Amino acid sequence: MLDTDTKGRIDTARDILVGKMPDPKSQVEQITIALIYKFMDNMDAESEEFGGKRKFFNKEFARYGWARLMRSGLGGHETLNLYAEAADKDGKKVF
Repeated sequence: MLDTDTKGRIDTARDILVGKMPDPKSQVEQITIALIYKFMDNMDAESEEFGGKRKFFNKEFARYGWARLMRSGLGGHETLNLYAEAADKDGKKVF
């Protein structure tokens, strides 16, 4: 069972990740997309570390990598806009 402190931390993290979406299914969907997005960037970074090339966030998509999206100095609105742009690049779903 979760204590109130842990439950509060989870609720705060969920609010940060998905805002105030009332639909739990939408919340889970957004969190899942963000985790997959991060995983793709991690795979690219690992590939580079071992001498390979980036597979997901390369060429015109290089600016949308998770590390660049979460870099310090980028404001909240800028991060949100960049993430939304990446998810819907040129009107086509990237993921």
